[in-house]
Amino acid sequence: MKNIIAIILFSVAYNLSAQEQIITDRPDQTESPNAVGIGVLQIETGVLFERTEINSRLSEHRIVYPTNLFRIGVAKKLELRIVNEIVSYKTVDNTMQKELSKISGTENMQVGFKYQLSESDKRAIIGIMAHVVVPTGSRGISNQKYGVLSRINVSYDLTENRNISGNFGYNNTDLRFSDDNGLVRDEDGDFTYTLVYGHSLNDRLGVYLEAFGDYVNFEDWVNNMDAGFTYLLNDNIQLDYSYGWGLNQVMNYHSIGISVRVGQ
Repeated sequence: MKNIIAIILFSVAYNLSAQEQIITDRPDQTESPNAVGIGVLQIETGVLFERTEINSRLSEHRIVYPTNLFRIGVAKKLELRIVNEIVSYKTVDNTMQKELSKISGTENMQVGFKYQLSESDKRAIIGIMAHVVVPTGSRGISNQKYGVLSRINVSYDLTENRNISGNFGYNNTDLRFSDDNGLVRDEDGDFTYTLVYGHSLNDRLGVYLEAFGDYVNFEDWVNNMDAGFTYLLNDNIQLDYSYGWGLNQVMNYHSIGISVRVGQ
């Protein structure tokens, strides 16, 4: 998979057409309301390193390599979205600094859409987005269940170079089919939210600060923050970096990535 992505990125670099600047859904947690144009293929990929404390003794280390999002413009204001990731999980004894277990494989695939409700030249833009999670992941990685991920995406330009955006929605990755009852929900699912402030320092460099989290099973809040920057190599290629940390959990992550747009 990594070789295929590298070949795609290398080949498209010579076939980029001039157009408005690329708008991506990474590196922050907030998904933009903007859909890619008809006939456009946008590849957003990167590597993520995350550490979360399970308890005072154990921590989980997660590496995603790569974090793949493929966005394909299929109609005006409508894009098809495919998410496919390769991951590695490692459990570590913090006291002994000893690795207790490790597993690698693929996460469940996500297939979905984004529809942009507003025109792109408006100050406020609204979009809707939904994914179906299909249990295609590796044994030991996948929970072997279906899922739904849904969001309403909003963006508002404060000035020419300052913007606030946010998402709110509902996620449930604990759905299964029963012979007697059809689709069964094993958990209540989570309310999810994001709120991000972005500032363009110049034509190429932008920075952001974001709050995001989940109301897990509508019982407990998990709240986090992250910050980072994006850098435009040209109108069709963007580099990024982000760092995240937990507010009411012990968690942190680093992520670096690249996004490439090909098409009209």
